[in-house]
Order: sequence, then structure tokens, then C-alpha cells
Amino acid sequence: MKKVSLKKSISLLLALVMAISLAVPALAADKNDANPVLIISGFVEYTLVDPATGASAFGDTNAIMNTVSGVLPSLLTLLGSNKTQADYDTFCDTALPLVNQLFDKIACNPDGTVKYPDVTLKAQTKGSLAKLGTDYVMQADAFDKEIILGLADAVGADKVYAYGLDWRLDPLVVADDINDWIQMIKAETGYDKVSLAGVSMGGAMVSAYVAKYGTDDLSNITMISSAFTGLEYVGKLFTGGVSIDEQGLYNMIDEAVSTDILSNILGSTDILPQAIGLVDELVAAVGDRVYSECLIPSFGYNPGFWTFVPADYYEDAKAFMFARMNATEEQKATFEAKIDAYHNIQANIKTILKDAQKDGVSVAIISNYNFQMPPVSAASSMTGDQVIETRHTSGYATCANISETLPASYKNSKYVSPDRMIDASTCYLPDQTWFIKNMKHVDFSNEKNQCEFYAWVMTADKQVTVNDNPDYPQFMVYNAETKVLSPLANIRGDVNFDGKVDLVDARMVLRYTRSMETLSDVAKEAADMDENNNVNALDAKAIMNFYAGIETEDNTPSLFTTDSVTAENDNDILAQAQESTSGLRETFEGVVGQIGEMLPLENAAQMKRILPDAKDVLDALPEITFPQKEAETNTEPEADAQDATEPETETATETTTAAAEAPAA
Repeated sequence: MKKVSLKKSISLLLALVMAISLAVPALAADKNDANPVLIISGFVEYTLVDPATGASAFGDTNAIMNTVSGVLPSLLTLLGSNKTQADYDTFCDTALPLVNQLFDKIACNPDGTVKYPDVTLKAQTKGSLAKLGTDYVMQADAFDKEIILGLADAVGADKVYAYGLDWRLDPLVVADDINDWIQMIKAETGYDKVSLAGVSMGGAMVSAYVAKYGTDDLSNITMISSAFTGLEYVGKLFTGGVSIDEQGLYNMIDEAVSTDILSNILGSTDILPQAIGLVDELVAAVGDRVYSECLIPSFGYNPGFWTFVPADYYEDAKAFMFARMNATEEQKATFEAKIDAYHNIQANIKTILKDAQKDGVSVAIISNYNFQMPPVSAASSMTGDQVIETRHTSGYATCANISETLPASYKNSKYVSPDRMIDASTCYLPDQTWFIKNMKHVDFSNEKNQCEFYAWVMTADKQVTVNDNPDYPQFMVYNAETKVLSPLANIRGDVNFDGKVDLVDARMVLRYTRSMETLSDVAKEAADMDENNNVNALDAKAIMNFYAGIETEDNTPSLFTTDSVTAENDNDILAQAQESTSGLRETFEGVVGQIGEMLPLENAAQMKRILPDAKDVLDALPEITFPQKEAETNTEPEADAQDATEPETETATETTTAAAEAPAA
């Protein structure tokens, strides 16, 4: 037998140990790598196609225009009539069949089954992004393309899967399909767990899946701008609460065109009030016909659409809608069983998500806010992302109405946003719920860091909280122009809370001082640069100084500090303001210098945005006057002199209060 030396044996053993030690980290890295991700898309994100025409079965532009053209003559006839009951009925006789025809291909039968099974999704093929290619994702008329591409950057295209939702289907049937996908993903990738995310209506389908199949196959559950607790205005709609909110309509127009010019024109011409009045009259006269002959046949028999009805509206919605259904009792019973099954899930989703966490699943909820909701009900005053109210995408956060703030008593809570618009303490999962200000409904961008945030929560290997990542705290703000997601904080001078101090903030302060705009209490706190509890033109100038990079001697980025403002009465303050007028040139030059440093700009549009802001602020400044009070000629004791100034101080306070209460221009 051949002898092996001790030295050689030890060498072989060491080599073996080294090989194993090198292999173990590699194997561990492979096992601990991010799990594959399945994104469930939302309402109308993937196109339903009519095979007979090849056109979209819902939302086709030509079909909509044809419907409008057909309805318009009967509408004009109604406007020119005496508007009797007979006139409204005649209008319905013509208009409702045309509207039904528009929605017919996506309708369901009274028992909740799909009316046209041959109408199918344009793109729905099982496979990863790597297998199907980017073009596959781009086929979707989707909101979620960017987030899918962002996830591919984060975890690899071979582990990203996109599920197109047929929103006509029973959510429990969709849950079965999702389970098939998950089993396919596990087989294809070799992973034991899948990260499941629901976007918009997709969140309701995620809820249905988890309730039916549990969490054994899941590592993460993420709700993104999700309707997992419903939509407030659909609850109103399904209980007969249709009403047009005039102010909400103006707000939505402003948001759509990014200027108040159009809404001011509409307001001055009285067009919208007349149109709103007509809608109210139509609902009062023939509302039941609109529901029974149009709304219910098009959407009321759709079990998927009923996921939008919040739990606290559900029983009233059933009573209202079922009384107007043209269906047999057997059809109603079959349909009711389907929608009851989902709403039992929705009513218990808090417990379902908490149980998922106990099972080791990382749960995250992401909600957007600060946009006007559709002005079709009394719920339109609620803040949201233009499509779903923040109350519902967050799992019941306490939210101030649009353009308002919560009472001052809220500001000391760790769950209250810096702009005092959101109190997250009432959420289902307050430590796992994030809020993004100024981001529209699923307005994803993979250009900067936004999708990195989604990838972080969707691929976490343990339960993450709002305190785990300083880059992504509970409250963030999204800049739609720069595509940057930033922490939301109370930055002095950031009057509109968009995460930066610029000329727009100075303009808001100037408009406020001239009673042309109202500011919330929190906005006034941010605007008060010198912290003297009085917002005036000096604060606007301080904001411009900050924007221009002009610092005070103690290097604080504002014109005044609390200690430096020592005026004891209005005369001293006005004198300071007059003396500082010569500094406007310095401020202007600083602003111009700041713009110069930004060059070359990314495109000409940025310059067009900056210069009008500068012109608005600078044009406004010369119009501010500081009238001097008459000089005192007597030499009263100091105490008497102080008493003499008290009425003037009181008047100034009243003026400030009046300005705060004045309506916006």
C-alpha cells in the first residue's frame, strides 16, 4: 500500500477546507439573494381586446367619440326644452342605449359571469421579463411599466413577473390564477418563496390570494397605491350619493393644466355651475333609470368592481343596487355569494396582514397624497392620489382634507407628517406604512431613486419598518420634474412642502401678504423665516435670499434670526423694511447667479419655468409699500409710549388674521 506523508495529508485537508469555505459563501449568497417578484397590475392597466374588431373593448377613443357624437344632439335638445319629466325621459331613451353600447363588451351577466368570454387581455403570457422581453411589458397600456423595469434593475429580469389583470373576474377566481403563476415562478426560478405586490386594484387581488392560499409561498406582501380597502367615492356612488363638487372640479382642472387660468375663465363664464346644475337635475329626475338601465348593466354586475366598495358602505350598497337590478332572485343570490366572499376578506384584511407578519412575511403599504379626488361625490374633499383616497391606500390613516391640515394637537406625535396632513397612528400597520406626497396614482419613474425605494421594501429579507432606512422614512415627497424621492421635513421657507425652497415659496408668501392666497397654519410656520409669528414681505425676501445663497453673518440661510429681529413696534419693523429695500438688488443678482450656476439646463423648458417665477416675485416687490407712521413729538415715559403703540399692534394682528382667512384668488 502506498504511504501518504503526514505533510501531504495535512495539505490535502487544508485544500479541502479552503474549497468548502469558498463554496459556502457562494452557496449562501445564492440562497439569500432576493426572491423573485410578481406584480399584480390594476384596473384597466392591461388592454382588453374585442377580437371581432381588434380594438380596445374599454376606453377606445373612436368608440368614445362616437358615443359623445350620438348623445350630443339629445343633450342639446334637453338644454333647450322646458326640462319636464318627459324631456328627461326622452333624453334617457336616446342617450342610455348609446352609453350601454360603449360599455357592452366589458359587461358581466347578472350572475357575475363575464358576458363576452372571447374578449381577453391583449398581453398575458406566463414568463419572466427576461423570457418575454421588455416589449411584452410595453404592450400594456399600463401605469406600472417603470416599476417593472426598476425591479429588473434591482433583482434581474429573470426574477420579475408581471400579471395583467382581467378586472371583470371574481377576485377569488383571480386568486386561483395568481396561485398558478406563483407555482410556475417557483418551478422556473428554483426559489421557495415569491414576493407578491399589488398595484392599485391589484391590491384587492393580493388580499383574495392571501386569504385563500395563505403565505407559505410568500416572502413579501406589498400594497402600492392599492384599493385593498376600497374607494370612498365608489361607496358613495353605489349608495346613490352622486353629486358634483364645484370647487373640487376647479381643483382638478388646475392640477390637470398646471395653471389657474383655465379655472378662472370657467369660473367667470358660469359654464361649470350650469353644467353641475344640469347633472343634479338629471339625477333627481331620472336617477333610478340611469342606475337600472346603464350603470348597473355596465358595472354593477361586475364582481371585480365591487372590490372598490369599502366595508362601511357595503350593506347599504347592496340594498341600494340590488333594488334596482333587473335580475332574477337566483341570479342575485349567485352574484351576492361572490361579492360577499370578497367583502368578508376585505373586512378582515387587517387580521390577515398581521397574521402574515407572524408567519415571517414582510408586509409594506405605500400610499400617496395631496391631490384632488374625482369631484363626483361629497368624498372629493378627501386627499388622495387623484384615483384612490389616501385613507384607503394607507389602511385608514387619519387625513386632513385637501388644502387643509390636522389640528395643532397632532403635531407632537411621531406618526404625524411634518406638513400635519397625515396621522399614520390609525393605520392598520402604522410602522409598515409609507406616504409619498405629490405623487400621482402609480406615476412610477425609474429615472432616479423612486423605484429603488419600491425594490427595497419588496425584496427585504425581514420585516422592515419606517425607521429602518433614513433615505426612506415614513413621510416622503416626490418631485415630478426631477423624478427624485426625498424625505419630507419641515424646512423653513418651504411653504408648499415640496422638499425645496425656491421662488415659488416666495411668491406664495407675497400673495398671502396681499390677501391673494391663504396659507395653512403649518405653511405659515414654514413661511415665518424670522420666527416672529408674523408672515410679511420680509419673509418673502428672506426666502429669496436663501434661494440665492445669500447667508447672514452667522451663516444661517435666512435674512433674519429670532435674536436679530428686535423691533418693539411696527415703526421699527417698517423702518427696517425700508432700509433693506436697497438689498433687493443684491438678492436679484444672487438669484440670477444661482440660475447661471444651474446652466447648462437639461432643456429649455426648465428655463421657462424658472424665469417666470423670478419675474412674478420681482414684479410683486415694488408694489409693496411701507407707509411711515407720524413721528411722535412728545417725550412721554417709556411705559406710556409702549401703551401708545398697543392699539397699532392689535390692528396689525387683526390684519394678519384677516389675510389668513381671505379666500385664494
